[in-house]
Amino acid sequence: MSTKNVIIASIGTANPSVGKILSEVLGIQQEYVVKLLYCTPAVLFQNVEEELALKTEALLTKLGLEVLITSEDEPLPAAPELLELALYIQNPRNLPIINKQLSEFLGCDEKESLNLLLNEPSIVLGGVSIATALALSKRIDAEVIASNPKTDLYTLRINTADVKIKNQIDQLLHTLGLRLSPHPTEVEGLTYANSQEIWKRFQQTGAVQIINQSFQRFEIVLDAFDLNNSNHTNILTQIVGMPEEILSEIASNLPVVLDESVNRKDLSEKLGLYTTAGLTCSYNNVPLGKYNITIDQIPDLDKTKAIVKQFFSERINIKQNTKWTSPKPLQHILTRYMTEQLEEIGCVVEKLPA
Repeated sequence: MSTKNVIIASIGTANPSVGKILSEVLGIQQEYVVKLLYCTPAVLFQNVEEELALKTEALLTKLGLEVLITSEDEPLPAAPELLELALYIQNPRNLPIINKQLSEFLGCDEKESLNLLLNEPSIVLGGVSIATALALSKRIDAEVIASNPKTDLYTLRINTADVKIKNQIDQLLHTLGLRLSPHPTEVEGLTYANSQEIWKRFQQTGAVQIINQSFQRFEIVLDAFDLNNSNHTNILTQIVGMPEEILSEIASNLPVVLDESVNRKDLSEKLGLYTTAGLTCSYNNVPLGKYNITIDQIPDLDKTKAIVKQFFSERINIKQNTKWTSPKPLQHILTRYMTEQLEEIGCVVEKLPA
């Protein structure tokens, strides 16, 4: 009698709580089941009778999982590449909704999921498959970025004035085969092994920051364009989405931001599109971490106070015609959330990395 294999193709629409159910019904350790769910495609049963395979398929499908039944002579799926998943929230006002979606996907309370979102680069899962990344992207209103930490490249940021530490970093970089000018502030394109070696040596000093390049964000700036060039204006109106009637004003107030925050892959694609059309563009790194906020103009004092009080428990002393600076830095997503509300009521706001 031929037998069947039961393969979980994807977590689909199921919640992680399904792991407990399957553990009890199938007599399998819950930790093992949860690992299978996040590392799909994964073999749940191999060479079992067809009746059991079909019953299992019906149960798993009912729970929201995507399931495959294959014959015993069909090849089993290879072990998937294991990834880290990070989220980027395009619209900061969606933070409460996205936090709820994430907590449901992870099977944790909203306080835990919010902590993951607030700590950039907002890595929410590790050691999972691309199938899990795709499932998450279908169930959350945020950009999902997948990275293989072992094969991706890293950026080193050096944040210290200590010459002794700088010299030690220079020496290590030289030992690792990196020929650089003395005392660089940033080094791109580090391998995982090199980045880990640097982190191991200098983590305790607080002088270095290691960033997975897949999770970096960039701002694209329009520096120059020709109002009389149809290629330029078509890109700005049809691709970027600028209203045609404001192009003259934009031309008089350059530079302006075209894209507030894109990942490295999109940066390359968008810059290629813009420059091919003839636009003169540049880009800036968007620093991860916390930001301080300064309000330079306050047209409506009461509304401004009401917004600021949402984010700071400290006594807020905001006065008309006086520059106000936040009492402490905020996480970037909260900074963006607060800034958007303030700008809507006419405030002039500046964000500075802490």
